[in-house]
Amino acid sequence: MRKSIIICLVVLFGLVTSCASVPSIPEWVKKTPSPDAKYTYFVGSSSAKDSATALNDATAALIAGIMQYMGVSISVASSAEAKASLSEYEAQITQTVKTEAKGRLSGFEVVEKFIEQDKKSGLYTVHVLARYETKELNKEKARMESLLKEKADAVAIPEQKGDAAANEGLLIDAIRAYAEAMSAAASSEVENAQIKLARNAKKASELAATLRLAILSPSNIEIQLGGAKVPFITVKLIANRGGREEGVPGAPIAITYPRRLTSGRIGTATQQVFTNQDGIVSFDVPPIELAGKYQVTAQLDFGSIADILGGLPKWALPYIDALESELSGIRASMSYKVISAAKNVPTAIGVYLKSEAQKGSLDPEPFSKSLEEALVNEGFSIFTTKISAESGQPDIDRLRAIAPAEAMRFVLACVELISIGKEDGFFIASVAGSLSAIDLIEGNTLYSGSKGAQGMGLSEAEAISSALRTLGGQVFAKELLAALR
Repeated sequence: MRKSIIICLVVLFGLVTSCASVPSIPEWVKKTPSPDAKYTYFVGSSSAKDSATALNDATAALIAGIMQYMGVSISVASSAEAKASLSEYEAQITQTVKTEAKGRLSGFEVVEKFIEQDKKSGLYTVHVLARYETKELNKEKARMESLLKEKADAVAIPEQKGDAAANEGLLIDAIRAYAEAMSAAASSEVENAQIKLARNAKKASELAATLRLAILSPSNIEIQLGGAKVPFITVKLIANRGGREEGVPGAPIAITYPRRLTSGRIGTATQQVFTNQDGIVSFDVPPIELAGKYQVTAQLDFGSIADILGGLPKWALPYIDALESELSGIRASMSYKVISAAKNVPTAIGVYLKSEAQKGSLDPEPFSKSLEEALVNEGFSIFTTKISAESGQPDIDRLRAIAPAEAMRFVLACVELISIGKEDGFFIASVAGSLSAIDLIEGNTLYSGSKGAQGMGLSEAEAISSALRTLGGQVFAKELLAALR
């Protein structure tokens, strides 16, 4: 009897030992536990030839389950910010699974791992059970959704603003808003980014195509040099929508007008102005102290829009070019002329050489002819008088004596050759001169100055002639047109 009992105990112990060597599969492997009052449960499983790979893949499956629960699609269509946030989030889950540490990710912890090996295939299968506090899980879900929504809103909100501004007639604001929507679509990786960019580009280009600038002020007016009257330009930005024309308020207009530089040359300056409620703006052009023909240009200032478009990637260039082509064509110009009362005063011109020694090499005629031509082109009545250098600079009495009877003013110039050289097969001449404009009636000097110029030519004579023409027809002509009233 005792022997039978001992044999039974041995057999029973063997069965227990055998069962302990092959652990039973946990219920959570067969079926993911349902959420309870505090936690939501997730299971990740995977098989591989080694347990480390199986664990990594099981962790990835666990993460995929969490993301599926959240209902957020983080993929190639997601923003860089969302991707960065997801990468950090995945790293925290991965480390928690590997170390089974608590507190690394708020509310998330690994409950259990189960590893088994198939003796036939040798494959390892890893199962990971994790639980997430439902409250914290939903917080993370809301955060991820917000990241995606922010990028979607980055396109939708400015597009909606553009639509609203267009309906209110604020077309420039609308175009700028559409450009912002284009930038948002291009700079992020939102879903259907190119479609959204193209849609907003089309809206912006269609609005720009309806715009034109009209000059309301008179053109080709004449302004007296030194007078109280100044030219002005009045323009209206008009939109033609559905056959109906209306002014566009609040639009930035760049007015480019002439101004005299410190060097004496004519340059330009630009000032920004804004259209009023009727789409109209007026601008008084600063006076320019130089007789001549000038132009003032008004153009839609779309610099702020161009700055937005400048950040778009290369694939968006066709859309950028189409929009900027429409915007750059919104311009208009007016011409005016500054005239000098001096043109009505008969004037004599006389030129002599500073040095009699240069008489054979320096002919002053190119100087006098170019100066005369420049003044005649501005309407001056000019008489050319020859002056000999033998007696030096003539005084007022001599000028009155040699001037034609009709002349009331005398432009007296003295020229000299400074240098002549050769460089790279060309001759380069430097000349200088002094010039005075004298009132023959009163005897006073209206202008006095000294200038220089250079000229280039294939011969010495050609280079000298070129320098004299520049000195007379350009340098001194501009000085006289600015000084004489």
